[in-house]
Amino acid sequence: MKCKFCGNESALIKAHVIPAGFFRRIRQGEKPLEVITNSAGEYTKKSQIGEYDRIVCKVCEAIWQEWDKYAQQLLAEEPLNGRARYHDNRRICYMVDNYEYGKLKLFFISLAWRASVSSRKFFRRVSLGTFEDIAKQHIMNSDPGDSEDFSIVVSKFDHPLAKGTLDPYMYQNSGVNYIRFYMAGYIADMKVDHKPTPNQLSLITMAENRPLYVICRDFTKSKELNLAKKLIEANQQTKPL
Repeated sequence: MKCKFCGNESALIKAHVIPAGFFRRIRQGEKPLEVITNSAGEYTKKSQIGEYDRIVCKVCEAIWQEWDKYAQQLLAEEPLNGRARYHDNRRICYMVDNYEYGKLKLFFISLAWRASVSSRKFFRRVSLGTFEDIAKQHIMNSDPGDSEDFSIVVSKFDHPLAKGTLDPYMYQNSGVNYIRFYMAGYIADMKVDHKPTPNQLSLITMAENRPLYVICRDFTKSKELNLAKKLIEANQQTKPL
């Protein structure tokens, strides 16, 4: 079969789209992971290792393995070497003073590309369109770009239900196109647009030579909490006997 990255005819490997480490963090003991979907008529499914697809050959999969490994280490239960910052006794963010901007940025770019070319239903709402080739060039050149190229905001929920993995999706923020990914309590919002980053996000986007800001979000007041509850209830009701 043809590799979707290099275009060569080759054996395609069973490759994770979202790295397996994020899914392992969600699992309880030896029980299979439950992947919750918001697709009408579908129910919660069992998965030992999360979402994967046969999209690339072994050689191409190796391109982003180092980036995947770094992201899983950095985005741990609490951000690696992150300093919590508080306001009125409420944690508002983590600051990570020293991190490898290039590796983390390329992880997110490669994640978006993998999700866009995947045929898995879990990623059906992710389509980079013309940005698919742009992302591919960044990956081929190991070029993370500057803060405006696929600009990214990282945030985090601290709540047991928030560690579930919801489908990624496209949306708009102030008229600018974004993708949102959920990864074991973390949220990554990536700009997929030639328009500049909205002003309200510009100071907290990933940028070289400044700390990584991981914004703390209140899951109990978020739309994701109600969505997670509804999906769990709906999936339990629609499971086949």
